[in-house]
Amino acid sequence: MKNLTLKISYNLYPLIILFLFLASESVFSQNDSTLHLQNFQMERKDINETAMLVLGGWAVGNILVGTYGNFKATGETKYFHQFNAMWNVVNLGIAAFGYFTAVNSEPSQMTNLEIIKDFNSLQNFLLLNAGLDVAYIATGLYLKEKSKNSSSAERLRGYGNSLLLQGGFLLLFDVTLFFIHQNNANINLYPHLESFLASGVGVGVNLKL
Repeated sequence: MKNLTLKISYNLYPLIILFLFLASESVFSQNDSTLHLQNFQMERKDINETAMLVLGGWAVGNILVGTYGNFKATGETKYFHQFNAMWNVVNLGIAAFGYFTAVNSEPSQMTNLEIIKDFNSLQNFLLLNAGLDVAYIATGLYLKEKSKNSSSAERLRGYGNSLLLQGGFLLLFDVTLFFIHQNNANINLYPHLESFLASGVGVGVNLKL
């Protein structure tokens, strides 16, 4: 009986070694996936911080130049600068909020699924913004057309030109930001998506010889 037990135990050793090897491969795979996810999150955070600085810089520049032009220029140009300044007060608020949100974000407190959902929500938001940007441009064209038969022609042309400028910049900003985030996901997220979603599932080993 003792010899039979030893023989069975001996025959089980290759299976045990194989099982442990597969388990260790799973652990290493999860560690590699975790590293890629960390890279994805850090890159996404850096992208958002830089983007908000760009938007904030654009806003500050427009507010300063627009305020100066509003008091110094006349006619259509005055209204162009006036609208630029007013429009970018909102942009500055968005940029400040977005920057501090990105700086203070703690990816380690989010689950992998939450990170993926947050990324998808951001991409959808950027696409929605791009649609709104096109609407801004269309509104600018409408105001310029309406100015042809209006007693407030200078103001309408000035505001229309401002909307063309601001809408064009925001469209370029949102589309560029979308593709930069998408490129980050193509490198650090999508190739490891299955592992990200499966992370946290451990392998238990309970052997009795």
